[in-house]
Amino acid sequence: MAAAAAGNQVHNVFVYGSLLADDVVRALSSRIPQSSPAILNGYHRFSIKGRVYPAILPVESKKVSGKVLHGITDPELYILDEFEDVEYERVTVDVSLMVAAIGIGLG
Repeated sequence: MAAAAAGNQVHNVFVYGSLLADDVVRALSSRIPQSSPAILNGYHRFSIKGRVYPAILPVESKKVSGKVLHGITDPELYILDEFEDVEYERVTVDVSLMVAAIGIGLG
């Protein structure tokens, strides 16, 4: 996390379900923040019976694909938390950002 103007913090937030959709994020935060594809190792994504969104739980040797939303402000983080269901619990995790491969000519 890095300090932002007016004493607010900015956050990097890993998302793996409904918040992967730019339209959903825009509807909640009135903008589409910069993002990076990411992998969360040691977790597995599950479908929840009767729900349209997934859940993740720690499972050794599994991984969850998602993305990291960069520069999320404290007010935006509050809105994202409120969007989630009652079973939701925000935790701090380490993710691996995916780097896009590019071709470079030598010669």
